[in-house]
Amino acid sequence: MKLARFAVAMGMACLPAIAAAQAPKAVAQGSYECWGNGSPRMLLNFKVTGSGKYSDPDGKQQGAYNYNPSNGEITFKGGHLDGVMPNGFKSVYHENKNKPTVSFRSGRGAEASFCERK
Repeated sequence: MKLARFAVAMGMACLPAIAAAQAPKAVAQGSYECWGNGSPRMLLNFKVTGSGKYSDPDGKQQGAYNYNPSNGEITFKGGHLDGVMPNGFKSVYHENKNKPTVSFRSGRGAEASFCERK
């Protein structure tokens, strides 16, 4: 029983570190490749070109994004990712093992697609 309490306490102690790792202060610039169900989702690929700015891979369609570091949510405005997911879905930016990633999730939290920086 003591071991179980210790494990729970250790898990709770790690939560702030995990939350901090999942919601960095800023979105990493660069090109992102997207995947879903083990297949490439090339129409979702994008480049973060600056603070609050993104484009399609060719730089032809440009848009902006808003990022909330308190919860990791990223919202795309304009450009090819504006409205790309159905209502109720959200995009979340996180870095797992130093790998910048945008995850497109359903209202229940299931990941529909994800994009990793190359």
